[in-house]
Amino acid sequence: MIERRTRQPVLLCTLLLCFLAAPCVALLSSRQLRRTTSFAARQHQPSRPRLLSLSMVAKSGGKLIHDETEFSDNVLKSDLPRPVMVFFTAPWCGPCRLTVPVVKDVLKEYVGQLDVVEVCSDDLPDVAADAGVESIPTIQLYYQGQLMDTIVGCVAKNVLSSSVSKVLEDTTESEPNGDES
Repeated sequence: MIERRTRQPVLLCTLLLCFLAAPCVALLSSRQLRRTTSFAARQHQPSRPRLLSLSMVAKSGGKLIHDETEFSDNVLKSDLPRPVMVFFTAPWCGPCRLTVPVVKDVLKEYVGQLDVVEVCSDDLPDVAADAGVESIPTIQLYYQGQLMDTIVGCVAKNVLSSSVSKVLEDTTESEPNGDES
């Protein structure tokens, strides 16, 4: 019985020490306090423009489009010599990440016959909206500024490849040959 009485005060003292020590543990050292203060002070300064965006590198192997004029110059011009595949994507999109290797493979398969550009719909929502993109991933094929085909969602290589070959056939048929008079 005496043993029990001695344990209770020890337990009570331990709990009391933990309770009193908790605020001490929560106090920041002066070094941590300076870092926190300088971070808070930096939050109120005007932000510097970011030199790099998360989506500056085109993962598909194509050219990354940075603004609306670049999109119109590389996709919508009527004097472009080859069809253009436009891959609308976003860095957070899981199906887009699954589609990247497919686009790379098709790019390798049709090298020299097809140009590939990538548009991040987070960075250029107006471009995506003007192109009629409602969900990503979306792949659109253009020739001489005209939309030829659209594929929405994650796509298999054979489906994308057949779509590209169909567009290439249509574009070669529409080009005038010098042999005919």
